[in-house]
Amino acid sequence: MIDYKLEKEETLLDGLNRLKGISKLLRSENGCPWDKKQSAKDFALFLIDETYEYIDAINNKDEDNQSEELGDIMNNFLMLTTIHEETGLDVIKTVNDECEKIVRRHPHVFTDNENAANSDDVMKIWNKVKTEVEGRIPDENDCFSKVPKSLPEIAKAFESQKRARKAGFDWIYKQDVIDKICEELDELIEADTAIVRTQDEVEDELGDLLFAVINYSRFVKVDPTVALRKSTAKFQSRFNDLKQICDARGILIDPNNAKELDKVWEEVKEKQKANFSLKK
Repeated sequence: MIDYKLEKEETLLDGLNRLKGISKLLRSENGCPWDKKQSAKDFALFLIDETYEYIDAINNKDEDNQSEELGDIMNNFLMLTTIHEETGLDVIKTVNDECEKIVRRHPHVFTDNENAANSDDVMKIWNKVKTEVEGRIPDENDCFSKVPKSLPEIAKAFESQKRARKAGFDWIYKQDVIDKICEELDELIEADTAIVRTQDEVEDELGDLLFAVINYSRFVKVDPTVALRKSTAKFQSRFNDLKQICDARGILIDPNNAKELDKVWEEVKEKQKANFSLKK
């Protein structure tokens, strides 16, 4: 047992220091077996999960959950710093180095040496500092060397397309991207309905279609992972409502009842849209 008195703090800095202290206690000899067992990779993955839960709260305009999930993000971040301190990493140096880097990469803000009229100018300055000041010369033989290999595949495709754009390889018009999606869909259907059908070819064409859709998301400035997460949550909510209605009305959830299920689905959609309008 750890004798601990919890007190509320008045400033963000003091609050973060208290939360940091709690993370150290949880990892201490008399702390929590579960917390002591987790690695930096574990807490990094928790941090990703909590970030998406925070995004959900933003999308739902739920301020209470935004506050809670932001707190969870802070907790996992501080746990990461605690673990790295245990292994000898100088976290203060890490913070100082990051401050220097951020100031150095914003000369249009902190000096009179550069001017940035828009976000495109900012990215040009950012990359210029990386190469000319910091000497970070990209691998000329691999435009994607800076895309993390551990990224989920949707995010990896999204980042790879952004890297290609930086190199000058991109569509000019959005309609061209739409046409590409239609082309890839036709090729997928052709592969799936071929007389001599092969699973590998269907898989390849499906991948091409997904890649094209992700490309379109980039053109309309939507993060595909966030969009898909939002749609999945919407589907889950609607299906749960549909199941409750079907159970109450004795409707069997079965593909053979497609027409009846479609009617219930539309009913659920209209109900949820009406509830959303009332919340606004």
